[in-house]
Amino acid sequence: MGCRTESPSGVFVGQIPTGPTTLVRLSTRSLFTSSATALLLALLAAPRFARAQSLLDRPDNISTDWIGNSGTVYFNFVHRFSVSPPPERKVTNFPTFLIATGIASQALVGVNYATNSALEARYPNEWEFFGRYAPIQQDAGAAFDLGGQLDYNLAVKGWDGEVSIARRQGPVRLVALTRVIADTLNGSASRLGFGGGGTIRLGRFLALAGDAMTLTKREAGETIAWSAGIHVALPNTPHTLSIHISNAGTSTLQGFSRGGHTRRYGFEFTIPLPLARFFNPDASGGAPVAALTPTDSIAAVAAPMPASAPTAAPPPTVPDSAPTPVPAAVPAAPKPTTSPAAPTRSAPPTPTPKPAAPAAPRRAAATPARRTTATPQVANARIKSQSFIPSRLEIPVGTTVQWKNLDALMHTVSAVDKSFSSGVISADGSFSHTFTKPGVYQIFCMIHPFMKATVVVK
Repeated sequence: MGCRTESPSGVFVGQIPTGPTTLVRLSTRSLFTSSATALLLALLAAPRFARAQSLLDRPDNISTDWIGNSGTVYFNFVHRFSVSPPPERKVTNFPTFLIATGIASQALVGVNYATNSALEARYPNEWEFFGRYAPIQQDAGAAFDLGGQLDYNLAVKGWDGEVSIARRQGPVRLVALTRVIADTLNGSASRLGFGGGGTIRLGRFLALAGDAMTLTKREAGETIAWSAGIHVALPNTPHTLSIHISNAGTSTLQGFSRGGHTRRYGFEFTIPLPLARFFNPDASGGAPVAALTPTDSIAAVAAPMPASAPTAAPPPTVPDSAPTPVPAAVPAAPKPTTSPAAPTRSAPPTPTPKPAAPAAPRRAAATPARRTTATPQVANARIKSQSFIPSRLEIPVGTTVQWKNLDALMHTVSAVDKSFSSGVISADGSFSHTFTKPGVYQIFCMIHPFMKATVVVK
């Protein structure tokens, strides 16, 4: 019995005999494999779990500030390969599988499994159990993104960590980071590293990405780890694709941090799986999907507007207060019909001072109403990774909510009670609605009925 090993160039060169000690070690690995399987089942069974970031917003070797969407399980596949020099020209594959889900819209927990890792020569499989947390998010209104990751890597039997800060400005998003990685295989406790990168969007569905990372104490054969790629969001799908080149190995913090002299080509493909699609497929309350008409949004916005009509009611009261009919009721009024010029000139002087006095207080009473309507409140929400964010929104009466579609998919914002509907909202589009009456409004997407949210108007 034996197992494979590889040279520093990433090519397997021979067999290494195994003995009883290795068998015990492999048995331990099997235990970890069983634990990972149990974790995967737990992630799939989680009812309401994390907020996603597409590949258009992150480079290939930096992913700490990527967290998931609530109620979504993520399956990302990173495949890299290298080609040995002639005459062999052997192709060696370095695949990494990610399975994860999120917690409370600010965290992501999961596992990375690499089937061909160069960290440990006698064992090519690498497991990384990780947790990520992003307490500050620019999409939520902050000035920047702040995220961190803590993980345990079974190949090196040690803890790794990373903290990153990023900011998006127009089509450009830049990120800087620092890492601490365990290095128990070489006898040292840990090593510190620094790096950064970013993406440049060339449109709604295309971006260029790149990054670089270096350790403070590089060992023999190690270089600066880097990557460069073209990232694509597949239109009208939740999937993103990266085609890139890198000198790093596996998609773990250990692999991202260790650069080599071998170039590896590959791709990453993201597959988000919203659990609501399977467990709560219809949130429409029976609303027909065929009612996707943009005019619905116009009618919906126009319907609440009459609520502001009472503000126009005070002007009609002004004529009520003006006792102009009083001079008209005087019997002398019908007589001047033969000579209207004389009585009309004498009659107006007496009533004019009377309406002027009561009209002033009535106008003063109307001005406070205008002050309340002159300070409208706006609440920003977004649609991202087939989810309404936030999924529950509490607002006062009169607040205008604006939903921004950050997906490559088309969505709608429709009320279950059919009181309003946005019609189709394309990528990067938005929809606003003013809530003028208190109540609880259930909303959903007509195209993806499993997407739902609640707006509480107080």
